[in-house]
Amino acid sequence: MLSIKVFIIFNVLILILKIIYSCYTGFKVETFEDWSIARNIAEHGVYSEFMALGSTAYKLPVYPFFLSFFIKFFPSFPKEAVVISQHLLFFFVPLIIIKILQIFDQLKVGILSAFFFILSPAYFYYSNVLEATNVFIPIFLVWMYVFLRIFTRQVFTTSYFILFGFCTALLFLTQVVVVPVALIFITGLILFRKVKFTHFILILSAAMLFYSPWIIRNQIVFDKTVLTKTPVWQNIYYSFTSQANVLDEVKLINDNDYSTVSRSRMYFDEFRMEEIYKKEAQKVMESNADKVIVKSVQNAVLLWYVPSRYFYDSSVSILIGRKIFVIIVNFLSLFALIFLYHRKEKLLFFSFLLLFAGFTFPYMIGHAANIRFKLDFEYFQYILIAYFLTALYSESKYYIKKGSTM
Repeated sequence: MLSIKVFIIFNVLILILKIIYSCYTGFKVETFEDWSIARNIAEHGVYSEFMALGSTAYKLPVYPFFLSFFIKFFPSFPKEAVVISQHLLFFFVPLIIIKILQIFDQLKVGILSAFFFILSPAYFYYSNVLEATNVFIPIFLVWMYVFLRIFTRQVFTTSYFILFGFCTALLFLTQVVVVPVALIFITGLILFRKVKFTHFILILSAAMLFYSPWIIRNQIVFDKTVLTKTPVWQNIYYSFTSQANVLDEVKLINDNDYSTVSRSRMYFDEFRMEEIYKKEAQKVMESNADKVIVKSVQNAVLLWYVPSRYFYDSSVSILIGRKIFVIIVNFLSLFALIFLYHRKEKLLFFSFLLLFAGFTFPYMIGHAANIRFKLDFEYFQYILIAYFLTALYSESKYYIKKGSTM
């Protein structure tokens, strides 16, 4: 069952089913800020969400440019083209997972992880959604593959270090939350003496070189230094609204105020909006310091369970397809971490902890109102669980065989 050929057959079948599902539902997709920016890139050649307000740095550029390609070259059916391309990207994601595990001669773990991915209800559906997660996941996995090839010293060439720098820049231009975690992993290359200091500097220099056009563009356009994207206080402000929370005690911004401020985005540029968000958020935080902590803990729970909008949803699709599924995945992940700890596999144990913590803390500060925040890293849980189950199976076979020979 755990063979590449069998998996590829299942993977192709899932791809076909996803395309059939999209056709059946009429490619009904919601569009968000990325789509507005992409449309203006394709139609006006301007990186802007609202043309009346001019250029923007509201979103990192990789996904809007990805979308703009389909708007430009498939004007009659751009959304359909995007969705099918995202299905294809998700077709390759489990194959990249297998390649990553093959670095460590763990083919069975890779195939089992890949099966978990294609059988996940959330990932089955999510490539129908026009969100950056659909390109972030394959980019992050390619980045991880290149990183691990360097970490295990399988490749040690200048061109590969430059390639890794390029992958790092592309990753950072897709999702800002991953930046601290990725930088810690990169620093690990020098701390564990996997590369020479000159190679380490080459990687960082290449990453900065490929990333720098975004910073230079922002400096020229806005006459301000914008390293990533503009929304910071907006996320913190939103984290105190009723839409982002389940606990009444942390719903500190009423719906009327939120609606009024949200409508202002169409009339004020993002820098002015950040000032408004900052003022309102700080006002709430200064007078409710204890509730900020409560909100942070709640956010961690919502991130690892379901967002607030699904918390009280008992429909079959949410209950079985997400709530029960994610509880099982989380518990198995916990058992797997305990297993790693007892086996004294410290590097693996702390790597997974770092990865999970790195994706959790930012949403404790801001909000955890979107399911995609968890999907950005949930597939690493599948890898962890697959390793745990495979090791458990091997150990049980060993003890059964040992018992039969006594």
